[in-house]
Amino acid sequence: MSVYKKDDPRHLRLSIESILNQSYANFRLLVGVDGSVGEELESELKVYEANDNVASFWFKENRGLTAVLNNLIEEGKKLNPLYIARMDADDISKSDRFEKQINYLEKHPDVDVLGGAIEEMEYDGRLNGKVIHYPLTHQQCFDFFSTRNPLAHPAVMFRASFFDKVSSYNALYKKNQDTELWFRAFKVGCRFANLEDIVLSFRVSKDMYRRRGGTKFALEVLRLRKEINKNLGYGVKAQLFAYAYYAMAVSPGWVKRFAYKTFR
Repeated sequence: MSVYKKDDPRHLRLSIESILNQSYANFRLLVGVDGSVGEELESELKVYEANDNVASFWFKENRGLTAVLNNLIEEGKKLNPLYIARMDADDISKSDRFEKQINYLEKHPDVDVLGGAIEEMEYDGRLNGKVIHYPLTHQQCFDFFSTRNPLAHPAVMFRASFFDKVSSYNALYKKNQDTELWFRAFKVGCRFANLEDIVLSFRVSKDMYRRRGGTKFALEVLRLRKEINKNLGYGVKAQLFAYAYYAMAVSPGWVKRFAYKTFR
């Protein structure tokens, strides 16, 4: 879990508690603090440092999610884990998330990374009734990736060996690090899957549509999507979608909001 200055201390507390209250208890929560976070967030984090299941890493400089995740992967490897899970500082994991994901991975040793369905909640925590289901099998995930990410990034659990095959997140990608990671994982033959069950409540942040917009962001997505299409052999439909996504990313916020609610 990465934490930075714009995270809400109340949301952080709910996120951490959702991990500490998992029905599967044999885990360590690694929290990477991305630069200065202010007194309120710092006080909240300090409360959990006394918990044996929590380890915090305080980084002086704000470097972004990608850098912090890579640092946490390296720290996690020192513990020789079987699995590595992702979590965001404003989402809430279901209490049986780890148990269900580990049970699945134990029964399917060929799967390298596993996600699950997510339910959306508004910024204030109210569920908005939207549940997003992702493709269940590897082939379905591969086909789905021609236009969209086949996994909800904050809801995934990796087999630790995944990062032996794919190394780490690409430091060149600040906002599309998950898409780029899935691309390289497919290229080297990693196997994907999702649970049908809801494993996480995903908070729709106030600035989500702003963060998913702008010319710089749109160009990065377009370049990456074109590379994906070329290397993974996706066809004309995928190429058209890449340009459509670019157009949406440079559109006004109300257009992105409509498209997200209509097509996701």
